[in-house]
Amino acid sequence: MKHIYKNNVYMIMKNTILIIIFLVCISAECCKEKERPTYYMPQEFNDYVVFPQGSYWLYEDSISGGVDSLNLLYFSIYIEENKNKDHKYEKMRQSFSSSKSSNFNTETLMPVGIYEYYGYGYYFDTQERTNAHSGEYYAKYDSLKVLDVWYKDVKCIKSYGIYELYDYWVKNIGIIKKENKTNNTIWKLKKHYINH
Repeated sequence: MKHIYKNNVYMIMKNTILIIIFLVCISAECCKEKERPTYYMPQEFNDYVVFPQGSYWLYEDSISGGVDSLNLLYFSIYIEENKNKDHKYEKMRQSFSSSKSSNFNTETLMPVGIYEYYGYGYYFDTQERTNAHSGEYYAKYDSLKVLDVWYKDVKCIKSYGIYELYDYWVKNIGIIKKENKTNNTIWKLKKHYINH
């Protein structure tokens, strides 16, 4: 009888330990964070907005002749780990100095499943869509002349807001022309240097 009692106690303890191990494993699996996909900026997008530190752009106001110099002081690219989103994404931040205004920062965002760039100008991944959260792909020019220089494959992005703004972008150069139709100002690229 003692032998049966010991076997029963042993079986109960063994089963209890197995149940506890099973429950710990299930709860650990339930608490485990689900793997979220990571999205990366497409190369086509990068070619328009990502530039090395030390690059600069010099713009001229077509009406007053005033000059604005933009210098890229800093940039970083990292993975945004926002826990409130169902995905992670590659994000870029830049810091510029400007001779016309104070220093400012720019960044890329992915608010609606498409990459957008906010900063000196507005740009978005035009391969995916023709419009985005803050603008639209307005026009594409095979070539465009700005201050006696011809540029090829120019994309014009119209951004939404209080001003009617048009930014003219060229791959591996950035913005070659900024047009504010609300206050009739046009800034044209006079000189640039990409620090390779």
